[in-house]
Amino acid sequence: MASDTDVDQRESGPKSGILGRAITLLELVSSHVDGIGVREAARQTGIDRSAVSRILTQFEELGYVEQERDRGLYSAGPQLFAIVAALAERDTLVKAAEPFLKDIVAQYNETCYVAARVGDGLVFRSKVDCEHTIRYVIEMGKQFPLLSGASGMAILAGLPEEESDSIIATGLVAHTPQSITDPDEFRAQLRVDRQLGYSFSPGRWVRNGAGIAAPFFDATGRCAGAITLSCPADRLESLSTEEVGVSIRDAAHGLTRRLGLLGDERP
Repeated sequence: MASDTDVDQRESGPKSGILGRAITLLELVSSHVDGIGVREAARQTGIDRSAVSRILTQFEELGYVEQERDRGLYSAGPQLFAIVAALAERDTLVKAAEPFLKDIVAQYNETCYVAARVGDGLVFRSKVDCEHTIRYVIEMGKQFPLLSGASGMAILAGLPEEESDSIIATGLVAHTPQSITDPDEFRAQLRVDRQLGYSFSPGRWVRNGAGIAAPFFDATGRCAGAITLSCPADRLESLSTEEVGVSIRDAAHGLTRRLGLLGDERP
């Protein structure tokens, strides 16, 4: 059986050590809605199985995770949900964006999200669902690369060209056959998006999924994220992409003003 010291020696990176392993496991459990077992958690993280078991047991005692005894799977516990709820109450972006998201959903009955830029990635922070049974669902709280989907395109379009160029230079990935993988073509599309004020992704990130997004800016004029409408591609065919794009662009401008940037919402 490996000791904590043995595991530390095998692991590397910013999340090594006892605290790093604990955070890694808490993030892993939080991302598995149906729960995850000790063996699978050890496999996915590379953390020693006995250490995984000890850490999750301690988290269970504290209420941060809970175990389904029949299957032995761990999922998020009440204390973790309480922290998330408390943070959400203090999330000014979520509060500021909510009325704009609701207006878009009321107009088009398709799910609308607010995504925040986080470094060279983005995180979906809040959403308002549509009434359709079949939806294009995006995972909340998980970081995605900017080089994917309408939200990422919109944020890149909201950045200065030299900054977006440096991100493009990290490499383009073909998520679907519709993905743009040529850097020159990608830059040309960004120039079009900058003129329009919104970005349209017809299945470039998820096959048969579509998104339309527009960037918003904080009080300093920095592109802080995007408002995004997402839906199955076949439903978007019944809508006017231009009409939806303009509505989302207007909502993003409204959110920009709400966040404190006066005058031209797009520096």
